[in-house]
Amino acid sequence: MGMSASQARLLSITARLTDNENSGQNISYSKIQLADKMDQINEDYLEALKATKLTVLTGFNNSEEVYTDISYSLLTGYNTVAAGKQYVVTNTDGKVLVTDEIAKAYESGNGDINKFLAALGYSQANIDITKNTSGDEDTDADKLLTKQKVHEAWDQYLTSVGLHFEDEEHGLEFGYTTLGAGYFNGYPTYTLDGKTVPLNYEGTTQEQRELYDYAVALTETYYGDSDTSALKTAADSENQPYIQYLKNIFNRIQQSGYYTEDDPSTTIKDNAWFEEQLRKGELQLEYYSSADKKFISTSIDSDSAIQEVEDERQIAIVEQQYEMDMADAEQKDNKFDLELKKLDTEHNALQTEYDSVKDVIDKNIEKTFNIFS
Repeated sequence: MGMSASQARLLSITARLTDNENSGQNISYSKIQLADKMDQINEDYLEALKATKLTVLTGFNNSEEVYTDISYSLLTGYNTVAAGKQYVVTNTDGKVLVTDEIAKAYESGNGDINKFLAALGYSQANIDITKNTSGDEDTDADKLLTKQKVHEAWDQYLTSVGLHFEDEEHGLEFGYTTLGAGYFNGYPTYTLDGKTVPLNYEGTTQEQRELYDYAVALTETYYGDSDTSALKTAADSENQPYIQYLKNIFNRIQQSGYYTEDDPSTTIKDNAWFEEQLRKGELQLEYYSSADKKFISTSIDSDSAIQEVEDERQIAIVEQQYEMDMADAEQKDNKFDLELKKLDTEHNALQTEYDSVKDVIDKNIEKTFNIFS
């Protein structure tokens, strides 16, 4: 091999050695990054194993309590919580989060409890008007009994607001003026001295309001539109608990208003979103106290019907993802090891060749000096 050829070869080998070493350094750096990633995967996995979820007491299996994953419909639904509590969900301003159905019923009622109930197919009237047209022998007696209930309901309201009509016992004739088609579209009246007078609300307390609304419900049911017979009334004892459930919601809305979640990305049907908002405190809970006759504030931490438990489903998903991530990382690490081994073999071969060519060049230089010395 000539002197110039040897030098060119040596330069080529040197360049390849440099490239080999740079590749090795890059792979070593990638291995370090991969090791850091694997450490992070392990940390995330261990943290995820702590995953919990909120559940609600929904029943009993013999003496064992049964809990179900929390959701808006489960928590606020009728008779869905085994503890017997009725809940409402509010925002930080106290406005009640309701379904579109409840919102539309409230809007249609425009602050009238009876219209609100009617929009949902119910009436708080606890009189059975079906007997009035049954043709039975007791029809007249039934009518008289029903009219007496209407009169007594108005007596209670009128007495509560300090109004007393100079009438003989049960002498007033109550009625209901309808303005058009539809449930409860009109106003209650009474007849005094041959004149029909509207019965407007003149109270100031919640108790007076309830007495008035109840008397109106009886009057609407008995004297109003015949379509009211299609409503489910409190005359059927099976309807009474649900009607009270709806009345509680209505009264709570009356206090501070309501709102709905219209954004598809934040729907109350999304259990994950609902639970997250409860945990953050963006949504708050209240339950109805029969003793206090109002909703009382509670929380996911203090309420006996709500329990935080290990989220087995989420943990299973995390474990599956962990195994996939670790398998991928190990595959990459093995690939890096193979590439490093290949580079090491190539480096050794290049180094051997480099030493050989350099030795040839050194001998040629020494021989040249000897010739000219």
